[in-house]
Amino acid sequence: LVISFGLFYSFSTIAAVAPKESATPVNTVVNTAKAVAKLPDPADSSWKKIGEEDSILTYSKDIEGTSIVAFRGEAVIDSNIAKITNVLIDTTRKKEWVAKLVEAKDVKRLSEVEKVEYNHTSAGFPFVSDRDFVFKAAAELDRINCRLIVRLKSVDEPSVPENTENVRGEITSGIYILTPIEGGTKTHLVLEISADPKGSIPKMLVNSFQKHWPRKTIQGIRAQAAKADVGEYPLVRQVFGQELHLM
Repeated sequence: LVISFGLFYSFSTIAAVAPKESATPVNTVVNTAKAVAKLPDPADSSWKKIGEEDSILTYSKDIEGTSIVAFRGEAVIDSNIAKITNVLIDTTRKKEWVAKLVEAKDVKRLSEVEKVEYNHTSAGFPFVSDRDFVFKAAAELDRINCRLIVRLKSVDEPSVPENTENVRGEITSGIYILTPIEGGTKTHLVLEISADPKGSIPKMLVNSFQKHWPRKTIQGIRAQAAKADVGEYPLVRQVFGQELHLM
């Protein structure tokens, strides 16, 4: 990939696909022990704080074997978990809040809580190619710990081949952890991303732009969730509604 400098703001996508009223029973999409076992260690000292702005904490971490740096953001959002989930999942409205997003579409539904998604973002600079990503997004609804975990990772998808106009980037790993707080009226959000936009841009420059991704992403989610016409995601409301008094 030649790097699309706005590209990294387009990763804010959730795994689940909007459920139908007759969707798979909730118990089949709740993954508790497995989810807890895979979560990042909050005490991981390799994360270095690099900023705090707009009540958003930003961290970076060197990844062994690569010059690409991973980034992490953490903040509280004044919306419940079902509404924030709806913001993340609705690809039809992602252009309202994801910087420089040209296109976002669902490519393939794999299960009730897994899908393959395509994102294309503008480079925003002349002579720099746009970027696109094809990735699997998988959600885990942890009812015991009352949180939602979303994981992202690039995949090869024959139905969305690379083209000559864009550079295909790679999401090595990404995660969103949404935890209701204050009786479910607010949500604590942690997000992490390790991604390589590929192409010929020096990695040092790539990292200097990627470091803004956590803050920009969280600011976008906050603004979108505050809109009156953004509803709550039905499956999350169904799973967590009684505990959070959303029913």
